[in-house]
Amino acid sequence: MMVRLFVALTVISIVGAALTQPQARSQTQPPLVFRVTGESQAFPETAVLKFTIVGEGETLGKAQEHLQQIEQAVFKTLEKFGIQKGQIGTERFAVIPLQPSISSGVPSPIALRPLGYRVQRGYGVTMTASVETLDKLLQIADAVLQQGARPTVTTEDRYGYYPERVPYTLIEFMVRDPDKLIQQAMDDALNRAKKLAEQATQHIGDVKLKLVRLTVSNIQTFPERRTITPEGRDPIGTFVWQPIKVTVQAEVAFAYE
Repeated sequence: MMVRLFVALTVISIVGAALTQPQARSQTQPPLVFRVTGESQAFPETAVLKFTIVGEGETLGKAQEHLQQIEQAVFKTLEKFGIQKGQIGTERFAVIPLQPSISSGVPSPIALRPLGYRVQRGYGVTMTASVETLDKLLQIADAVLQQGARPTVTTEDRYGYYPERVPYTLIEFMVRDPDKLIQQAMDDALNRAKKLAEQATQHIGDVKLKLVRLTVSNIQTFPERRTITPEGRDPIGTFVWQPIKVTVQAEVAFAYE
């Protein structure tokens, strides 16, 4: 009798498990997926004064001597503002032969002797930037230009410039930690997606949300300007004193139970 009861109970438990298993599967819900945009912004924290000194002469030696004369005057001016020579970095250097113009009737293979040489050296000085220091930055830039320095020509292509308009750079603003600004935009996107998920599950009752996927599809900065530094970092910069904005487009998926 006990054996028959045990067998009956076993059969009932197996049947019960078979009936409840599909029900448990049917309760598994697909994740909630949201496509959101996160934003962050910050005012610049550093400024880079960019200028170029040009020396010309009949020989390379005279061109370099001319450049050094202007350089000494510029460096002495910067020292008056508390900027030492060690804080001034060389960003580019070029030697350009000054060729005479060639008329269309002269055969191209003829090698012409240069009329002289031009030596160009580009410099960069990194300084702290804030609203309070903007006037001082302009005073430093004006003093450097008065000593013979020139704004630096931006060689890379930039959106919004016509070919006949050569863009120049004198002061460039940037944030110290661009990765932090991007992370803040990603956090903002995640928080927005979480609020949407909470609103979508309000009718269910008390549920627990679990992040199962976060995919970033696009990261944009405004203004669209990025500069590679000698250290290899890629800070987000702008030529205008204004907030630097980052937008992140992401797809966020939540499971809930």
